[in-house]
Amino acid sequence: MVKAVIVDDEPHARESLNHMLRTYCPTVHVVGEAERIAEAYEVILKSKPDLVFLDMQLTDGLGFDLLKRFDELHFKVIIISAYQEFAIKAFKFSAVDYLLKPIDPDDLARAVDNALSKVYDDSQQQSLNALIENTKNPEKKDKLIVLRNSEGTYIVNTSEIVRCESENNSTIFILADKSRIRVAKTLKEFEELLEECGFVRCHQSHLVNRHHIEKIIRFPSLTLQLDNGDSIPVSFRKRKQF
Repeated sequence: MVKAVIVDDEPHARESLNHMLRTYCPTVHVVGEAERIAEAYEVILKSKPDLVFLDMQLTDGLGFDLLKRFDELHFKVIIISAYQEFAIKAFKFSAVDYLLKPIDPDDLARAVDNALSKVYDDSQQQSLNALIENTKNPEKKDKLIVLRNSEGTYIVNTSEIVRCESENNSTIFILADKSRIRVAKTLKEFEELLEECGFVRCHQSHLVNRHHIEKIIRFPSLTLQLDNGDSIPVSFRKRKQF
């Protein structure tokens, strides 16, 4: 059995999640509930859960305030939020496991499986730290993005990403310091995420950070000259945009 704690300041939300876990995630056993930060801290210390469902907005503060009380997190965290549009972006940048209210049963089962499949290492803490930083100033254009692959977890400021290149259903991130990070996700997924940070799709295989464009060369074919020396082609259908 997987021991879980629910931290939410709404009694009906805790009751509903408890019921859904019994129905859709029978291996998860709720060993404690709390609605305030101090109470949640004591419950977690006492019950030593494997998994904590944590609402972002609590009566006496943010869910992050609870996590900051622990020197190390010896449990997996699934963040819960009612703020959909803002929350989804923030969670995707930070690569954390999350659920949106009202909670969908399929999303719940998926989030639990995903959280429990991860090994205990510092990557969860890094992701949560990035999420905390990104939510401090949601209007800020530069974000911290969490990139994971078989070699490790990388926390990168979007301003340091010069461009992204598609290769065999993976995306290669080329950074200002010339380093390259390959992630097993499509370029399309990152295009939608990075658009608000000044990234633009200039070609089927290329996504560039407009802040790193040094000049646009028109002849013999439209090409972007980037400040790291790379030359990136612009596809015919993107010519008017540029």
